[in-house]
Amino acid sequence: MKKLVVSILVLSLVITGCINKKEVKETKKEEVNSNSNSVVIYFSATGTTEKIAKRIAKQANSDIIEIVPKDKYEDKDLDYNNDCRANKEQNDPKARPKIKNKIDISKYDVIYLGYPIWWGTNPKIILTLLDSYDFTDKVIFPFCTSGSSDISGSVSDLRKYNSKLTIKDGKRFASNSSEHEIIDFVDRSNIEMNSLNKETSKMKVMIDNKEYTINLEDSAAAKKLVELAPFETKMEELNGNEKYVYLSSSFPVDSYNPGHIEQGDVMLFDNSCLVIFYKSFDTPYSYTKIGHIDNLPNLGDKSVKVKFEE
Repeated sequence: MKKLVVSILVLSLVITGCINKKEVKETKKEEVNSNSNSVVIYFSATGTTEKIAKRIAKQANSDIIEIVPKDKYEDKDLDYNNDCRANKEQNDPKARPKIKNKIDISKYDVIYLGYPIWWGTNPKIILTLLDSYDFTDKVIFPFCTSGSSDISGSVSDLRKYNSKLTIKDGKRFASNSSEHEIIDFVDRSNIEMNSLNKETSKMKVMIDNKEYTINLEDSAAAKKLVELAPFETKMEELNGNEKYVYLSSSFPVDSYNPGHIEQGDVMLFDNSCLVIFYKSFDTPYSYTKIGHIDNLPNLGDKSVKVKFEE
């Protein structure tokens, strides 16, 4: 009888232990990235972009969602030497390949958007995504995979397609990109988000009669610009990436070398040269940052008329 009681007790403990282990595993699964406010959304026809997307999601501790086309892309659909499906879509302004799965972006503030480069730009299914969901108030950090084509062309096309969206410059990755490149991309996006989340002052600026908003830094130089407004000036072209003007007033200087200029940065060079950058690039020079203009387009190679307003 004692043996029977002991056996029942042991069996009960084993069963209870198994149930508890199962509950722990299920709870852990539910908690993965449950508080994430960022998501990696990607389209990958060959698997190359998918590998980069998973690495970014891991580094950023983000959720991850694949854009699944309703009609899967086969090898023949990507044979660019023939009149393949991808060629037809990229050459058709109205092409919008259907997406098979539903994508919920409601809880996310940050979107890492990944895609391969097709014909120098994003695949048309990315436009389907932007048409299908509300990306208002989201910050989009694009990334692409390509052997040689840069991401700038596709980012420019996306901004033109929907100028109301906040689309950052993004980054191109090769299939064998290093872990350092992944970390750098995520770190830069975090820095930009931290900057955006700070309460900032804003200033309206008219460039060739088109209205933009400068998100001002909390700095003495930015306050000086506000004090001078309103004023109108002509900004000259330089280096294929900036417009500049030397102002009669001197500004407080807190210069540093940012290492990288973002398209839309408003900077002070020396103590009186006001600069608006309309392209991104690495730089060895030092500047005092005044602010940033989101979604600033390429301003071309001529001088522009600029009006800074209160």
